[in-house]
Amino acid sequence: METYSMVGKDIPRVDAKIKATGEAVYTVDVTFPNMLWAGMVRSPLPHARILNIDTRKAERLPGVKAVITGKDTPFIFGVSHMDQTPLQAEKTRYVGDPVAGVAAVDQDTLQEALSLVQVDYEELPAVFDPVKAMEPGAPLVHNDKEGNIAAEYHYDFGDVEQAFREADHVFEDHFETQRVAHVCPEPHNCVAVWDASDKLTFYYCSQMPSVTRVQLSKALGIPESRIRVITNNVGGGFGSRATSKFPMDFVAIILARKSGRPVKFEYTRAEEFIWSSFRHKFIMTVKTGIKKDGTITGRHITNICDNGAYSDYGPVVTNVGGAMQGTLYRFMNYRYDGYTVYTNLPYGGAMRGIGNPQVHYAGETQLNMIAHRLGMDPLEIRLKNAVQTGDETATGAVMKSCGLKECLQAVADKIGWKEKRAARKPNRGLGIACGVHFTGVRLSPGIDADFAGATLTVNDDGSVNLATSCVDIGSGSTTVLTQIAAEVLGIEMEKFNTIFGDTETCPMGWGSRASRNTAIGGMAVKKAAEDARQQILTAASQKLEVHPDDLNIKDSLVFVKAAPSKNLSVSDVVRFNRYRKDGQAVMAKSHWDAPSELADKVTGRGNFSMAFSFGAKAIEVEVDQGTGETRILEIAASQDLGKAINPLGAIAQIEGGVHMGLGFAMSEEILLDDRGRMKNNYLLDYRVLGPLDMPPVSSILIESNDPIGPYGAKGVGEMATIGTPDALVSAVNDAVGVWVTDLPITPEKVFMALKAKKKTSSKSSG
Repeated sequence: METYSMVGKDIPRVDAKIKATGEAVYTVDVTFPNMLWAGMVRSPLPHARILNIDTRKAERLPGVKAVITGKDTPFIFGVSHMDQTPLQAEKTRYVGDPVAGVAAVDQDTLQEALSLVQVDYEELPAVFDPVKAMEPGAPLVHNDKEGNIAAEYHYDFGDVEQAFREADHVFEDHFETQRVAHVCPEPHNCVAVWDASDKLTFYYCSQMPSVTRVQLSKALGIPESRIRVITNNVGGGFGSRATSKFPMDFVAIILARKSGRPVKFEYTRAEEFIWSSFRHKFIMTVKTGIKKDGTITGRHITNICDNGAYSDYGPVVTNVGGAMQGTLYRFMNYRYDGYTVYTNLPYGGAMRGIGNPQVHYAGETQLNMIAHRLGMDPLEIRLKNAVQTGDETATGAVMKSCGLKECLQAVADKIGWKEKRAARKPNRGLGIACGVHFTGVRLSPGIDADFAGATLTVNDDGSVNLATSCVDIGSGSTTVLTQIAAEVLGIEMEKFNTIFGDTETCPMGWGSRASRNTAIGGMAVKKAAEDARQQILTAASQKLEVHPDDLNIKDSLVFVKAAPSKNLSVSDVVRFNRYRKDGQAVMAKSHWDAPSELADKVTGRGNFSMAFSFGAKAIEVEVDQGTGETRILEIAASQDLGKAINPLGAIAQIEGGVHMGLGFAMSEEILLDDRGRMKNNYLLDYRVLGPLDMPPVSSILIESNDPIGPYGAKGVGEMATIGTPDALVSAVNDAVGVWVTDLPITPEKVFMALKAKKKTSSKSSG
């Protein structure tokens, strides 16, 4: 077994000190002399025609430097669809849809100016339910979208109807999930600066600065060479900062150009909750055929995604959830009908797992319900149907590495699955669930590329400048990428300066999305480091008069393998290579595109990811039948991550994923009133689990050693949150015999289900 110096080691985060001391600079910290503050006037109506906008009073207010309306922002933008303008000029589609922007010298002046903008509206009929929005005669959110359908996705593999006929049992169940906020520590913000040469520098808390620059170029109609995007440290992302997609971004840029001064736009916490996107609400029906021995014959899922007023990532979220449910088990008959539906509500976006947690919740919960109905062990039914290395699934995904069974067995052993099921205690129960997520992704329709970039320079003193297209959004990817480069080069980690987030100093790439930093970003770094290593060995071989293959590098020393005392420091080699006639600097670059493929445009089938990460959760709970309160006693969480480059960081990702999954399962929900206004947009009212709410979590790393990823690594971050709600629902049922199929699983819902159960029991006995 190969041993490594850096890879596989618990290395503390390279940015730990500056973040712990408060030295780290975030976009929210960026300021400039003469900087203005920006804000927007928003519609108070969910659906309305704009009759007139009068900005004269606001423009006359001392301290106001620029006011703009929809006529100043006629261009369209979008993520999945180009269906939005930064400021609406004709009609508004949800409460909060912006119609005017203001830049002022301070926040007090800004707020007064916003109140002085007069807008006349004609209210229009609105629709708030995605199911009703699809009905004939429903108000159209966008006039060109019949039935309010923004997008639809249909997978139909094998013969599902025949699979149902061959099954001994066919079950159909209904599930719903709620809107969930990202709750990033750093609220969304940006700073726009135009210089004297009319070049835009955009400071932006982005997960994908390269893509942001492309999108800004297309929307604004200016060359990419005239745009520089700078992302500093990022205070959390979880998908909310994927691309440039918010009206505030464009409004800040246009206001900065009009005023001739830097403009900053920063959300308050209340604004962040509802206007920076969230996890979509899904309404799902799952129909599954199964034989007496537990073999799944086929499955049909119908999903209605509440898109809100604009598309953002809604269509992508709908698509991903469907694709991944055909990738977890070995059944080859699979149908998915997914609909992304416009409503007159705030719009959702990408969030950790990008639709996969919602559909997994439905699919895995129903499998637990089926096991309960048939008297089967939920663990055994999964082990029987689990995909394995070498499988090609119904969706066309190829499993080059798969530790799903090992993940299931690991959490079962850790939680004491067999022992506790054999010796049950009152009001206590066990639940289990598993999942799969991709490592990078190509989904049709889309750009046929899934790449990352890296550049590397070894300096005269033996230090290394590493620039990557990946963005560390708090996940610790900078540490992992540095470990990979240090392992290849044989240079200590403390000698690395790893940078990201500047489109003029870092290579282009897809940034942080789709659990890709370690695997795809890591491969780009590894390839660049291998190139630089070979340059060092070649130069050293000339100096030491041996063949490059006879040399090795460790602890910044280049030495002869057979005679380690014959050596040179890396800094000596670099200087020797540079300061001579026809000399060369040790510099390397890599652009690495993952070996996946776009799915077929018609069928949706294809090997759309370079690798797939698997995981499982097992939960033990105790339920108070008098109140419905659920107390989690223990959670075991396993993950097949290919190879743990940094086990310490991977465990932190799993624990963070469990925390987010528990919030999704138990307490978090964006509550809207009958007009689509958020009712709980403060942290006192929006229930995020605190440290004292967290149960003991046992994180288990399963290494399947993927043949493609760097040192065998696959993605971690998104799979870590999948499966928690599914396991919890099953554990509650195992404890007190009720199913809660609409998230979150609050004490009130459990109590009411218990009350209904007692009522049904008393009627039956009577």
